[in-house]
Amino acid sequence: MANEIIVPGSLCARLIDAGIITDAQLAEALEIQKTSKQLIGTILTQLGYCTEEDIARMLAKKTGFKYVSINEIGVNIAVANLITPEFALRNNVLPLYQEDDVVYVAMRNPNDILTVDNLRMLTGYEICPVVATDMELTAAIENFANMNNGVEDYNEDDDDIQVEAEDLDIDDKPAVQLVNQIINNAIKAGASDIHIEALEKSMRVRFRIDGVLQEIMQNPIKMYPAVISRIKVIGGMDIAERRIPQDGRATVKFEDKTMDVRIASMPTVYGEKVVMRLLERSNTQSVTIKDIRFSPRQFDRFNTAIHMPYGFVLVTGPTGSGKSTTLYATLAEISTIEKNVITLEDPVERRMAGINQVQMNNRAGMTFAAALRSVLRSDPDIVMVGEIRDSETAKIAVEAALTGHMVLSTLHTNDAPGAVTRLDEMGVEPFLTASSLVGVLAQRLVRKLCPKCKEEYEMSREELKKIIHDFDDYGYEGDTFKLYRAKGCLTCNNTGYKGREAVFEFLTVTEEMKRLILDRATVAEVKELAVKQDMKTLKDEGLYKVMEGRTSLEELIRVIV
Repeated sequence: MANEIIVPGSLCARLIDAGIITDAQLAEALEIQKTSKQLIGTILTQLGYCTEEDIARMLAKKTGFKYVSINEIGVNIAVANLITPEFALRNNVLPLYQEDDVVYVAMRNPNDILTVDNLRMLTGYEICPVVATDMELTAAIENFANMNNGVEDYNEDDDDIQVEAEDLDIDDKPAVQLVNQIINNAIKAGASDIHIEALEKSMRVRFRIDGVLQEIMQNPIKMYPAVISRIKVIGGMDIAERRIPQDGRATVKFEDKTMDVRIASMPTVYGEKVVMRLLERSNTQSVTIKDIRFSPRQFDRFNTAIHMPYGFVLVTGPTGSGKSTTLYATLAEISTIEKNVITLEDPVERRMAGINQVQMNNRAGMTFAAALRSVLRSDPDIVMVGEIRDSETAKIAVEAALTGHMVLSTLHTNDAPGAVTRLDEMGVEPFLTASSLVGVLAQRLVRKLCPKCKEEYEMSREELKKIIHDFDDYGYEGDTFKLYRAKGCLTCNNTGYKGREAVFEFLTVTEEMKRLILDRATVAEVKELAVKQDMKTLKDEGLYKVMEGRTSLEELIRVIV
């Protein structure tokens, strides 16, 4: 308890003076203490005469330090990582946040001068102790410590690998441990990417969580060469080559997960920047199109399109918008024992049972176009092409759809109507597109508001129209609207968001749409007809999720508007 380091009478006197407990309640607690050997504060809270917060606030007044609620302000992971989990557990302390050159540290004993001095030397910053409840501090420290279990089973033998980088200032053991910790933390946090980069005086580590980069830690620059070399070793890359970009990959087992790690390095002015993409192999087939949260008004159209006997279905969106997840979920939905399903991927991101997945290899001449020609001689029913990258692949995919196959693929366009004209620009004849294309799904990923801390507020129609200029076109009635915004708590790492979900628009190729395609209509003309035929646009769907309280207006603007 937080009252371990105080004189019980002094703290109790403050509780009595504040009217929190009575003399009789204190006397009862003191009687129990004679036989239980518990701290007086623990007894008072167990009896229900006061709360841990009451005791923490009284302790703060007595010591002159600030009281904070860790659940409300959260923990800045980058600041917490200034110390090791072992130090935090041993000394019951945790850095919470930083202002200028001062780090604010929650301490069970804020008067422990020795620990404060050690923290000052460890972090290089001035230390300001703060007081929190014992329950919140213990939970926060345990959460911090749990993020640092070792990652096991790299492609190589972990600790036996000797890093052969030249002129390293430190040995490789700390680098091995730090890389293990970074990857472990990223998996625990649900990060999709790890960025490790050299700054002028430090090494910065950032995670992409829910599509947004967050700084996790900064380490001394002397750690940087060994860390980069260690990552290159596990990725099978050349540690002596630092002048050109390199690619590598590794496999990591963590608890019950098997993760594929794709590694890319790029030289910068202060050294090589490394990005590691984390892809989970397991549990892919359990995801279906019903799990990726189509709105009811979008689901029926898409479901009808993918269950057609043949045709061409495209999924579009920028990198990281969830296209691959949608395709895998679609395959899980339409793949049966009676169908021969073949995928062409670069790389194979997730392994699925019951389908034939083919890895592209450009160096060996195994390109999408070459593989697609071969696949069509393998009696497929459904073909998934990872990405339409060139006109040759586009033409073959369209022709495959015309010859009785269901073809699924991705394309990089801003919206669904843009995919129609993009195929024309890639050299696919309009009559082929009109005959083969069944539909186009465009998507984006928006962060979901944290259910524990999202904050309700009201906004008038006029205020909304200043932000969403065409708001009146979406049919929402009323003069004021109840919305939600991000606040931040310990659960969501003080971001206000937890998890992501997709926003979709689906363009159905009708007979009238085919005539527009044949006439080489513009994107604006295609979009106008699609909306007329009740296509819900990305902005419309995003606003729908804002009105449901699933995401915020700010997130809609960041991702879509």
